[in-house]
Amino acid sequence: MATPVGSGFLERLTPRERTYILALVLVFFVMGTLVLLYLRGNALRQTEKEIAEIRLALDAMYTRGAVYKAKLEQKQQREAAISTQSVEFASMLDEARTIVEGVTITDEEEQPPVALGDGLVKRIYEFRLRNVTLEGLIKLLGFLENRPGHIIVTENLNVRPGSNTEDLLNVQVTLVTYERVATAGAEPADDAKEAP
Repeated sequence: MATPVGSGFLERLTPRERTYILALVLVFFVMGTLVLLYLRGNALRQTEKEIAEIRLALDAMYTRGAVYKAKLEQKQQREAAISTQSVEFASMLDEARTIVEGVTITDEEEQPPVALGDGLVKRIYEFRLRNVTLEGLIKLLGFLENRPGHIIVTENLNVRPGSNTEDLLNVQVTLVTYERVATAGAEPADDAKEAP
């Protein structure tokens, strides 16, 4: 009689050894199942995390979208308030001489414009005031900075006493203005929006 090929190995083992082999096979399957469940759980957690992030993004888009649009419109309005016309510092200072009494302006010098990006240019103008009172200095700076239609800021103010006996000052002033570079394509579009 012929004996089956696979049955010879198990027949040679004792019942105790057969039990150990069966337990080893069961442990292998149980551990394999646990590892697969763990990996599946990690994949599910990652997918749930991505779904939660997408839900938050959609929620932000629906609930904060109007806020974003309002802030964008405010930004565009602020940018539109920046003039595209250059400030004529020399003529502005001549006008200031007539309005503010006792002001002597010397050493006027305009620095080369600095491009700040996004069509914004920073222009710097420096000059000196000789033997000016504190009141005259404040009037002059107030007149220059409050020019309608332009953003003019005093960036640097270096004050030194003019003389020991009088309350006169020697001042070095650095004015800064910001301008937009006018683009040919942008302005007609703005006019078209305002027309309706």
